[in-house]
Amino acid sequence: MMLSVAIYLSVQMLVVWLIAMYLKNPSVVDVAWAFGIMVSAGIYLFTGEITTRNLLIFALVLVWSIRLSGFILFTRISKGHIDQRYLNLSKNWKIKKSLGYLLNFQLQAFLSWVLAIAFLFPGTSTELTLSTIDLIITAVIILSIAGEAVADHQLQRYKASQQGGVCNIGLWQYSRHPNYFFEWLIWCGFCAFALRSTYGCFALLSPLMLYIILNYVTGPLTEKGSLKARGDAYRDYMKKTPMFWPSLKGLK
Repeated sequence: MMLSVAIYLSVQMLVVWLIAMYLKNPSVVDVAWAFGIMVSAGIYLFTGEITTRNLLIFALVLVWSIRLSGFILFTRISKGHIDQRYLNLSKNWKIKKSLGYLLNFQLQAFLSWVLAIAFLFPGTSTELTLSTIDLIITAVIILSIAGEAVADHQLQRYKASQQGGVCNIGLWQYSRHPNYFFEWLIWCGFCAFALRSTYGCFALLSPLMLYIILNYVTGPLTEKGSLKARGDAYRDYMKKTPMFWPSLKGLK
């Protein structure tokens, strides 16, 4: 199954690369990323016996994927927004830009494959019933999806207000990237579903890898652009507000 998922993700990202070249917008990879993980989860969860537990897990993945993909599609792709991070990443390969995009898209396929491993273990588990812990995990994931949606909406509303400056309202006064924090919590939840399974501890690789990506790749690249665009205002924001872990102190 792992090989099948790897092949699917690689082919999907190849197709998305062709679409990105046609649209001249590499940001479409973000939409495909969430969609690809959803399909991968379905492959893992429904290859064997279909259970109530696996149906619940897939429903949560479906909600996560539709919410994230839809937000990116309607607030960025439909408006022609190009994520500068992908332009910078492609330049780092020191090759033709289109080939740089292709390499980045295939890297995204690999990262998606690693994240989706969290669903392999519930899919092969003999656990058929929902436990109290499963219900708690479900609540954590739902609240985290809602938290990420609120953070995205607050940032989008602030940008639309034409205020300029730095968004430090709502959840953004407690963390410079509350959306990243809630995304990580979502994956901690998916990982927790796997821990009841044999060898489920290997699912810890998913939230661990995501934490590294958000804190040492995506976050720094995003903040580099923010510093360039907002200068001292963003530097002041960085001094007062933690990057990832929310601080209850907030901004003064």
